[in-house]
Amino acid sequence: MDGVLVQSEDHWVRAQREEILPTAAPNDDIPLSAITGRNYREVYPDLAAEYDLEISREMFESLFEEHGERIYGEEATVLDGAHELLDDLRDAGVALALTTSAPWAWIDVADERFDLLSKFDVAISAGDIDGPGKPEPDIYERGAAELGVTPEDCWAVEDSTAGARAAVAAGMTTVGFRGDGDETDLSMVHEIADDTASLRQVLLGGV
Repeated sequence: MDGVLVQSEDHWVRAQREEILPTAAPNDDIPLSAITGRNYREVYPDLAAEYDLEISREMFESLFEEHGERIYGEEATVLDGAHELLDDLRDAGVALALTTSAPWAWIDVADERFDLLSKFDVAISAGDIDGPGKPEPDIYERGAAELGVTPEDCWAVEDSTAGARAAVAAGMTTVGFRGDGDETDLSMVHEIADDTASLRQVLLGGV
């Protein structure tokens, strides 16, 4: 969802860089790559093992929840051409699953603003998974299972390193999306799409 369909990443980068991470570890410079694309409820133990965190896990998570309400409710936008692309994929007979690290509270806000869930056959949040979130493959394996297909028969679109690693580990053909023009490490993916037009070409070119 984030960084592909919902353009929230710039807002999250600012919130994490200027407020969340400096509050959590004022004496350390935690890289954004340590948390981008991951379930925010899972990252605290990893950060605590490497950095000098000065707030509790509860406070850390509440910071994300506070910023998430604002970002999805007020600041984020939807990818230009997203609805048309999703409609064309469905018209071509492609089953669609939304698999995201975002909690349902954020998914629901994004759906209320952008009408996304009606475009998908299934939607899965990291909170629905008993196992670990991205970069582990569990959420993608669950998505394939709910669509009734094998992961090897699926294509995944990801903008983060953690997400791309998860999709590749699940055995999916993975498209790295650089719609925001950043330099995230996507060296593990099978295809790269730089914008909506190239993403459309990659996903619909062979359908």
